[in-house]
Amino acid sequence: MRSAMFLAMAVAMGCGGGAETAVAQTTRVTVSSSGGEGGTQAWVGGAPVRTRVVVGADGETYVGVWIDAPEAPGRQERPPMALSLVVDTSGSMSGAKIQNARIAASSLLESLQDGDVVSIYSFDNGVREIAPPTVVGANSRGGLMQSVQYLHAGGGTNMYAGVQVGVNRLANAPPTHSVRRLVLISDGHANIGPSDPYSLGNLAGNATEYGVQVTGIGVGLDYDENTLGTLAVRSSGRLYHLEHPYQMAQILQQEVQLLASTVATDAIIEIVPGPGVTILEGVTTGSNLQGNTLKIPLGAVYAGQRREVLFRARVDTSRTGDRNLATARFVYTTTNDERARRTQEVAVPYEVTRDVVAAQGSAEPRVQAMVANYRAAEAQRQAAVALNSGDRAEADRQFQFAEDALVEGSAAAAPAERRVLRRRLDRVRSTRGRAQSAPSPAAARGAALEAYDAAMDAEGY
Repeated sequence: MRSAMFLAMAVAMGCGGGAETAVAQTTRVTVSSSGGEGGTQAWVGGAPVRTRVVVGADGETYVGVWIDAPEAPGRQERPPMALSLVVDTSGSMSGAKIQNARIAASSLLESLQDGDVVSIYSFDNGVREIAPPTVVGANSRGGLMQSVQYLHAGGGTNMYAGVQVGVNRLANAPPTHSVRRLVLISDGHANIGPSDPYSLGNLAGNATEYGVQVTGIGVGLDYDENTLGTLAVRSSGRLYHLEHPYQMAQILQQEVQLLASTVATDAIIEIVPGPGVTILEGVTTGSNLQGNTLKIPLGAVYAGQRREVLFRARVDTSRTGDRNLATARFVYTTTNDERARRTQEVAVPYEVTRDVVAAQGSAEPRVQAMVANYRAAEAQRQAAVALNSGDRAEADRQFQFAEDALVEGSAAAAPAERRVLRRRLDRVRSTRGRAQSAPSPAAARGAALEAYDAAMDAEGY
């Protein structure tokens, strides 16, 4: 565990990832933590985990920021979407899995609006085009529904080629379709073509140049959670663990609902340290330290979304006074005007004081909750690793650490954060109980995947 004298910076970000592109119009709004200027609602905020530090302290600290996307107004017209459904049809998908994949694909097509663009591909040893990019409408929806019946299982798992084709199609979507999502369904490990998480992650990361994000849906107990997780993180997408094939349709409907409530695209957070401040590392998965600037791509941000990121920094404690710890910039494109590029900025201050008591009492509850959430997520990942290697004792120790972090964090958190931490605590305890009572390696594997999924979810993926 690190020293308690850390400033924490969390970014309540949406899911997503996308490259920042040049646009014709830029609007810059400087905001405070309490609100915006000129009628613009502030989405970005920031505060240290302790707003005061003692003069002469070593200055190493956690630091943090958050994004709270506003709830969408009633009956808001949603942006048009481009989706590519890429389905693993290797031999292991036969039976209930492929049947439910067909049902889920049909459900997805039913939930899309006229004007959306959809393409469907399957992959085994190679890639098969089930439906080319097609504008959804009265004249095309029936044919698309019929095409998903051609999803049949058999062969190897050329995941790289399947993702590559889906990305290429989405990259050529009309400019009006700024919400671009590749939905990947797989139950196994890639074993044909580039198959390691690094190569597949780079493919997903490069896709963000075109505004494409990947939602990975892992089905059953044999898929590679590290690869699917890397695809989600590198593209700022999402990861879902489905233990039962019948859950596919529900998850796809949920995903479309989230995408339909998109309020910003091509979003990115930039954290620029203040004078005398050095960013040491991005802690939360997906953060990218470039020089002394931390960047976190978000891509599409949906209404009401929050997400958190922590990083470590070293602040200047050489003399007393108020200081600027960092400037947090939220850069995004509005969905009602694809040419309107906006930037919100907020200063994250801290104070250097001689008053030790004042420093100890300056904790910020929201950021304390972020630190607790990060520590619990890391412990859940370690528990998953231990379960996969057969070390149940170590897994139980890590689950206990996660519980302790969440209990401690919820005790100091504000009501809204406390509710979130308690829900996560309930999930940790449930997964721990499942791991303790697992009667077989397969049952323990299910608990490991649940723990990994919970850790990813806690960080917004």
